[in-house]
Amino acid sequence: MKEKIYTIPIQDAFGQGCECPVCAMYQKLEENAINYTIGSGASYMEEDIRAQTDAQGFCQKHLRDLYAYPNKIGLALMLKTHMDKTIKELEQAAKAPLPSPNSIFKKNAKPSSPVVEYVERQEAACFVCGYINQTFESYLMTIFYIYEREEDFRRQFAESKGFCTSHYKDLFCLAPRYLNKKYLEPFLKKLNEIYLENFKRVRDDVEWFICKNDYRYKEEPWKNAKDALPRALTKAGSIIVPEEE
Repeated sequence: MKEKIYTIPIQDAFGQGCECPVCAMYQKLEENAINYTIGSGASYMEEDIRAQTDAQGFCQKHLRDLYAYPNKIGLALMLKTHMDKTIKELEQAAKAPLPSPNSIFKKNAKPSSPVVEYVERQEAACFVCGYINQTFESYLMTIFYIYEREEDFRRQFAESKGFCTSHYKDLFCLAPRYLNKKYLEPFLKKLNEIYLENFKRVRDDVEWFICKNDYRYKEEPWKNAKDALPRALTKAGSIIVPEEE
């Protein structure tokens, strides 16, 4: 398979033999994004980056990741100025007329308060997610690009362990946009096949894991079930559990 700078992340992910190569690609992007945000490069000290983190904040998941990173003072600096901006914006929003009884809580009613609108915008924003998403779709596009041009990659794709449900959907939805007529139908058929075949394989491993926790199966071999739960988390929830040392 021909290797170019923009194909390396895809080739590396598919070469891991994991339960979802797209999850592996996303995880690497996530690690890079966290490091960019709070790592040794200190991007959070740059004025334009701090303006973005102040405005967008972080989702719950990435706040936990940033807290786990060994740079507590960096996180404190970002949170302090983000909280300053939040206070300023909400103090201004709170000056708007207060909602009338039930106007904001009626079923299917749209938020009518600047306070609610501001908080909902904050809940939908995350600097780290935005940084990742700038690159992630280009990675998915590159999967289709290589698929059309490299027989070796088509073979590697067909022999993979499939994908998590979320990234199976992503590939299924994007394929008509990026693949030509010659490759679209074979791609989608193979995608369906390897997704379902491997999802069932992991489901069967989970079933045997359950059996092995029944005393009646104590003397039976584990087969491939010892790590069934972490692999099922990948398939069903796009979660990669770190390997135990």
